[in-house]
Amino acid sequence: MKLSIITINYNNREGLQKTIDSVICQTWKDYEWIVIDGGSTDGSKELIEQYQQHFAYWCSEPDKGTYHAMNKGISHSTGDWIMILNSGDYLYLDNTLSEVFTIMPDNVDIVYGNSIEDDKGYKRVIMANDNPDIMKFWPAYRHGSSLVRGDLHRKELFDLSRTDLGYALDWELIHRLYLKGKTFKKIDIILECYEKEGVSNHEILNRWYNYKITRKGSTKELLVFLFDLIVYKYRMITAPVFKLYYAFQTEYLENDILPHIPFWNIRRFILKRRGLKIGEGSFIMKSVYFQDVFQLEVGNFSHINRGCLIDARGGINIGDNVSVSHNVSLMTGGHDYQSTIFAGKFKPIVIEDYAWIGIGAIVLQGVHIGKGAVVCAGAVVVKDVGDYEIVAGVPAKKIGERNRHLDYHCLWETPLT
Repeated sequence: MKLSIITINYNNREGLQKTIDSVICQTWKDYEWIVIDGGSTDGSKELIEQYQQHFAYWCSEPDKGTYHAMNKGISHSTGDWIMILNSGDYLYLDNTLSEVFTIMPDNVDIVYGNSIEDDKGYKRVIMANDNPDIMKFWPAYRHGSSLVRGDLHRKELFDLSRTDLGYALDWELIHRLYLKGKTFKKIDIILECYEKEGVSNHEILNRWYNYKITRKGSTKELLVFLFDLIVYKYRMITAPVFKLYYAFQTEYLENDILPHIPFWNIRRFILKRRGLKIGEGSFIMKSVYFQDVFQLEVGNFSHINRGCLIDARGGINIGDNVSVSHNVSLMTGGHDYQSTIFAGKFKPIVIEDYAWIGIGAIVLQGVHIGKGAVVCAGAVVVKDVGDYEIVAGVPAKKIGERNRHLDYHCLWETPLT
C-alpha cells in the first residue's frame, strides 16, 4: 500500500527540518512525499532543495492559505492513503509507519491514532477516542494523526468556501465524512507529535468553530455554546480554585470520604452523580479505589467487593451477574516502556456476563474476559479469556472450563457494608 505524505510549510524552516528528519528515517519506504511551500523567505525553499531527492513533488509559491495548499498537495497525490504532516509536526518513532501498515484494518475509510502534545518541552499523550460516534459533537482525534483513503480524499477536499471557519476546515471535513457514513477506525498507535503553541491553540475559537460545524447554528445549541463558554471562562478565571475543587471531587470525595460511608444507597447516589453507569441490583462495597469512575459501566446484579482498584481511565465495561472478589485490580492504564517520554497508554477492559474474578487477581489493559469465565485467585491476566474458560497463574493460562448453564444473580442484602 502506497502512502502519500503531504507537508505544508510557510516560513517555518526549523519546524520543516524536524518534519523532514522524522520522515526520511522511517523504516516504511513505500511512500511519496509532497511538499507545498507558500513562498517562504526564511530559507525554507533552500532546505527543500537540499532534500528534494526525497520528494515526489514540491513547489514554493504563494498560495491562498493552509487549506488551499493542502488541496493542492492532495491533487498531486497518487497514494492509496493520504496523511497530512505539516511542518513542525513529526512522526513519533522511526517505525511508526511500519506499525501502522502492519495492523492496517480492511474496509475502512479513515484510520486514526493517538498524538503527543509538546508544551515547551513538557510532552503528554493525547488519546484519541475509541468511539467514532463522538464525532457527531466533538472531534475524536487530531487531524495530523490520521490517514484517509486516497481515492476518497481526492474527491472530498477541504471546503475553501467556508471562510467563516478559519483554521477548523480540517474538523469540518472530518465531520462531513462522518455524516456521510464513512467508516472510521482507531488504531492504538502514537502517530505524530505536535507543538501546543500553534494556530489552533485557542479554546474559545475552538468552541465557536465546533458549534458552527456540528450544531448548524440552531438557537438552542447557541445557548448551549454560550453556557459552555461562560463555564470555560469561569474555569480560566478561577483556575486554582477549580483545580482544588476537581481534586476534591476525584480524590478526596471518591476515595477518602466515600469509602467510609456505610450506606450503599448514599454511595451509589454520589457515584452516579460523578458519572458511574450502574444497573439494577448491582453493588459496590466500601474501600474501593476509583480512577475516572465516569468511564466505568456496570450491568445488572453485579458485585464489586472490598479493596479493589478500579482504574477506568481507558474505560471498563462490566456485564450482568459479574462477581469481582476482594482486592482485585482492573488496570486500563500503563506506560510505553520504550517511549522516550514514558508515554501513557490506555486500553479498555471488558468483562462479560457471569464472569467471576477471584480474590487478588489482576486484569491488565486491553483484556476481554468472556461470558461465564473464571479468573482464579492471584492470577495475572494479560490476554483475552474465552467464554466459560477457567484461567490461573502468572501469566494466567487456561486450566479448565466452567458449567455453561449459569442462572444466578450476585446479590447482597446487608444494608451496612
